[in-house]
Amino acid sequence: MISLIATFAAATALPAHSKELPPVIELHARCVDDAQCRFRGQTLNVELELRNSGSEPVSLPLEYIRSRGPSVKLKDNHSGRTTALRSGMAAAALRDQMQELRAGQSLRIGFPIKPQELTRFALRPMDVTLQLSVNLTPGAGSTEAQVVQAQLRVLDAD
Repeated sequence: MISLIATFAAATALPAHSKELPPVIELHARCVDDAQCRFRGQTLNVELELRNSGSEPVSLPLEYIRSRGPSVKLKDNHSGRTTALRSGMAAAALRDQMQELRAGQSLRIGFPIKPQELTRFALRPMDVTLQLSVNLTPGAGSTEAQVVQAQLRVLDAD
């Protein structure tokens, strides 16, 4: 089965009086070693692409996002059970170090998932949905947070 790529837009907050359309940030995900995300009992190498598909540059804490990596939830499609993987750690000072992501520019982040993170959770044959998300506004309250998400479906290679 071809891996699923989901894109959700997150808008940068603009003043209420602004007539400009907000820039759009997209999150794409893919399995690096196998475009169909088949699990072979080895590390699953995922690549995330954070892309500015808008027409204006956007300031984001890119080094914080790169250092922390995504939040990852696993869903076993056989049982419906879900669990979350541990997120990476990043220095809090990086939250305030904004960098510009120009229109059309992307940030790529490699993210390995160890085989035991999948096998100790999911029933076999493997059929798991990875729900990956990146908070574009770390430190913001949950109601103000701007989060982009993507999903991948991982199936047993057999």
